[in-house]
Amino acid sequence: MYWADATAEKIIKKRDRDGIEEYVVSSGITPSGHIHVGNARETLTADGIHQGLKKAGKKSKLIFVADDYDPLRKLYPFLTEEYTKYIGMPLSEIPCPEGCCNSYAEHFLNPYLNSLKDLGIEITTYRASECYKAGMYNDAIIKALDNRLKIKEILDGFRKEPLADDWYPLNVVCEKCGKMINTKILGYNSEDKTITYVCSDCGFENNVQPFNGIGKLPWRVDWPARWQIFGVTAEPMGKDHGASGGSYDTGVKISRMVYGYVPPEKMIYEWIQLKVGDKAVPMSSSAGVVFAVKDWNEICHPEILRFLLVRSKPSKHIDFDLKGIPNIVDDYDELERKYFELIEKQKSSSEELNTNDLDKIRLYEVITTNISEKLPVQVAYKFCSIIAQIAIADNEEIDMERVYDILGRNGYNVEEFTEFDKNRLIARLEMSKNWAKNYGEKLNINTKEQAKMEYEKLSDAQKEWVNTFIERFESLESNEITAMNLHELIYEIANSLELSPKEAFGASYAILLSKKYGPKLGSFLASLSSEKVIELYKLN
Repeated sequence: MYWADATAEKIIKKRDRDGIEEYVVSSGITPSGHIHVGNARETLTADGIHQGLKKAGKKSKLIFVADDYDPLRKLYPFLTEEYTKYIGMPLSEIPCPEGCCNSYAEHFLNPYLNSLKDLGIEITTYRASECYKAGMYNDAIIKALDNRLKIKEILDGFRKEPLADDWYPLNVVCEKCGKMINTKILGYNSEDKTITYVCSDCGFENNVQPFNGIGKLPWRVDWPARWQIFGVTAEPMGKDHGASGGSYDTGVKISRMVYGYVPPEKMIYEWIQLKVGDKAVPMSSSAGVVFAVKDWNEICHPEILRFLLVRSKPSKHIDFDLKGIPNIVDDYDELERKYFELIEKQKSSSEELNTNDLDKIRLYEVITTNISEKLPVQVAYKFCSIIAQIAIADNEEIDMERVYDILGRNGYNVEEFTEFDKNRLIARLEMSKNWAKNYGEKLNINTKEQAKMEYEKLSDAQKEWVNTFIERFESLESNEITAMNLHELIYEIANSLELSPKEAFGASYAILLSKKYGPKLGSFLASLSSEKVIELYKLN
């Protein structure tokens, strides 16, 4: 059974007896910097479980809580010195770094929420700043203050050093300077529900009810309070929160003992590491090691990101290598072919599919929001990146007429392309062009002079192969210049000259690209204009 469906099934077995009318699956993030692909794993994991609950016939709601009322904790590498003065203020109250959004928080949050729409995820978003200011946390704040000693005892049970005796489970946003990390509660009156606090940043002191945004619960209390406020029954979490003694363990106790709420099931996901050179480094917004979700949509289809993040169990580690995007797309294309093959098998055969095949069908349906009626035309991502760099018009736009000609020479029946096929092809061409430009290999085809220099370095046998090949190439009719014909011609000439195919290919890649390797040679040559091939090979 697909992992998300299996997880949903376990949750239902545990929680159905509680008489739950609607399951609520939650995820969230603090928008302190660029929200990256690693963060997206939590949201997509939550969505997978949400889909599993719905498949099981349960009413389910997917929510996202943006912790935009958390303070700016330090001056991050991407901020100017001017932002030093905002350290300690809630992210929602700080100006946008680029002046394009209503706040610092919105600057980083909006692109991520827009990306979720592109990923086909329907989600209800709550901003902590709005929730606190609207009074949604008021009762939770009272309970936390009334149970201060109980919460302290719970937290101290997981600490090496106990919290101070005068500690309170509440952070106060100073009414004068707007900062919250250096305010201290001096006392709490349970009768009129007021606190007395002082701000060491500006010296302001006041006695006030800490409601409607004046007070904010610290994370280890805010989280269990949130479970009760939103009725959360399932929430994925990073391994730091789920570790022994982490915020989930303390949250469970606070949820039960203070808020009287059954905590959500524990579901830990592994972090995603970004490959930088030969090293894999955990993604971190604050450290600047990120690949933002909004940037993904510039280089690849949304469903491929979903495929990357939810094809395996959340507990499986993922190393994310931008240079490896073509391989991920190839794997998705393979799944797509298998999906349509299995659907056809279901229609035409009474034989039941095995669990592995059913999981593949389920995975494809979960990650692909717009499923075609039949197997779409598939043009490999890496090949698209090559075509997109060859078929460039004078205005730097992709020349689709040239693209269709290239595809025709590579065995595609362009006349049978549907609108769905054409739209997906155009998107893949643009995305792969962006990928090649920023992360992959740019296609730098040699000039005549460069080809001559490479030709002089070849062995006599390789030179003979080049001369023979171009002689035969010039004799071909236009409709004979196809990837298959050229592939066969390469081997035929090499065999006739008793030259190894490796040496023949090596000679070609040297002349074309000044490299020892390159794209599939037959397809590549069929993609170039005949004039270009003759220019680079006719060197004797």
